[in-house]
Amino acid sequence: MARFWARFAEEKLLEAAWTSIWSKGEQKERAEKETLEALEKIEEQLNGKTYFGGDDKIGYLDIAIGWISYWLPIWGEVGSSEILDPKKFPGISAWKTRFLDHPVIRDSLPPRDKMLEYFHKRSQEW
Repeated sequence: MARFWARFAEEKLLEAAWTSIWSKGEQKERAEKETLEALEKIEEQLNGKTYFGGDDKIGYLDIAIGWISYWLPIWGEVGSSEILDPKKFPGISAWKTRFLDHPVIRDSLPPRDKMLEYFHKRSQEW
């Protein structure tokens, strides 16, 4: 089941979130709706668990969709929208904090300021 959700996040959420940040008008509205719908389904999968695998350790699905925890807030900041609203997605928000606080994850991420700079430049190209 973890492979299904990893693929779902890549095929449904990634494309919709990317489009919602960089597009305008009806295309942006449609992509924002698809992004929220995909996040709602992922939120349901957490169902109060610490990590997607259910126990207190990071598993395959956490790694596969870990980009949600780091990239989505950065994209949202560049696109002036809050994709991961903690009120709408409390489970994902709590998971995001735990995931990013894990030393192995935290020490492996590129610097946030560099990513913001990169995506701001990319946004100029669109």
